[in-house]
Amino acid sequence: MFKVLGFVRRNARLTHDEYRAGHVGYHNSFGRRLNNIRGYLLNVRANRSIEDSLGKSVYTSIRRNEPEDFDNQWDGWGQLMFDTLGEYLSARSPAVDRAGPEGLTTDPAVTGVGGDLEDLYNGSPFQFQCNETVVVAVRRPEKKLFKLAHFVRRREKLDANLYFGQLTSGYAQAIKQSPGLRGLIVNQRTEMDVMTGFFAPGSECFTLAGIERRQHFYSGWDTLIEYWFDTVSDYLLLRCNPVLAEMEEALMQASYLREVDETVAVMPNRAPRPDFYYR
Repeated sequence: MFKVLGFVRRNARLTHDEYRAGHVGYHNSFGRRLNNIRGYLLNVRANRSIEDSLGKSVYTSIRRNEPEDFDNQWDGWGQLMFDTLGEYLSARSPAVDRAGPEGLTTDPAVTGVGGDLEDLYNGSPFQFQCNETVVVAVRRPEKKLFKLAHFVRRREKLDANLYFGQLTSGYAQAIKQSPGLRGLIVNQRTEMDVMTGFFAPGSECFTLAGIERRQHFYSGWDTLIEYWFDTVSDYLLLRCNPVLAEMEEALMQASYLREVDETVAVMPNRAPRPDFYYR
């Protein structure tokens, strides 16, 4: 799959809850209609702090080199999945999916994804392609799960391939059999340019200020690990395994977590695409 993550910072005029309502309730209703989309998730940072989620003493023992201004740089991220780069770049074209008296007709509103970007966001999204490793396929029951986002930066002197291999094998395997684990995915950010051709040439992301803002955000981490658990207690029990702390010390220059609330707009479908209209 061609997977793109886009981190966003809310418009300063909006509260966190107002941003959440606008993104989930309106923006997603257009984003889910992007042409040939194979998966679309939204993750919004939880209202409670990570110290409240895990307990201050537990989180202090996990945290390593967390940027002081991290929470001021983002409020949520969307996940877009397509089959190819070409389909991702052409996704914002008029969709033939609006019901009319003659059947499905073209809806040009999909081109602007609702036309709310300036009202919803503060600047352009930080959008990048990532290579994902599905360690445990996500199984979502009919209830809210406890989801954690783990931001990681590898140790500078550690070979990148060795680091990622250890992260997706030894480290992930130590977590894989945990009670209450519903999903585990490791996302490695790449340097591929997925902004050009997707955003208008005059967008904030192409200005010097936009580039500096994005690079500052990227400097704190290079890998995003997603965990889904039944409850927060399941993750706290997992932290009793000393192997995790040992491997984090060996592999990670930076390590910090956030609780997020997930909205599934289009259930990710990684199976081969059928030859008929499937959505």
